[in-house]
Amino acid sequence: MTDSADGRRMRLRVTSRPASAGAHLARVLDTGPMLGGTFFHPPDPTVAFLYASRADLLRLGALFRLAATSPHSALHVPAPPGPGPLNTRTTPLLVAREDTGLRPSDWPALRRGAHRAAAPLTVIAPAPRPAERPDEVRRLADRRPARYAEHAGTSFVLARPELLFWMGDSLTEAGESVATDREMHRRGESYRDDWAGFFDPERTGDPMHALCVVAADPLFHRARRRQ
Repeated sequence: MTDSADGRRMRLRVTSRPASAGAHLARVLDTGPMLGGTFFHPPDPTVAFLYASRADLLRLGALFRLAATSPHSALHVPAPPGPGPLNTRTTPLLVAREDTGLRPSDWPALRRGAHRAAAPLTVIAPAPRPAERPDEVRRLADRRPARYAEHAGTSFVLARPELLFWMGDSLTEAGESVATDREMHRRGESYRDDWAGFFDPERTGDPMHALCVVAADPLFHRARRRQ
């Protein structure tokens, strides 16, 4: 579950589980307990929330970029045990390129066979790029945004590879900005981004309009309670 930087490329330990669903999907990469500080609250009704510690934001950013560059892999982030930061339900999160052919309805069968031939795997994620993108990339995202769905108690984000890579860079940027953020030290959490440009329900029929990314560190929450 450890990670290290090599020229800003991150090495991560995951569990690889073979998959037989989808046109091209070959494996599901399960993060296990590595992202224990990450909570995904699905849209209620149209805005979702992703709460994660600084370390988890950096790992998530790397994993989103890995999913973006792998046409045969999906990324599975289990929901941690216990309640999340908000008084609403949490779900696991499954992230994949749309060209893997993965459909949310495939997930129950994938989940039932998830423990067969599971094996630990060390992956190396691509290095991040600046989160800002040229106007032509933004126009492409407007024409074909990411798709959100929920099925069998799991949330899904499916998108073109360049959009997943962009999401990964945004998560990395959010994680890197936490160290100097005064709100984190004052309140134990800090709003970082809203991802409103990645999802557009008016064009896709998705229930999610925006995903709010919030950095939250239990260490600062505990310190605040002691005060």
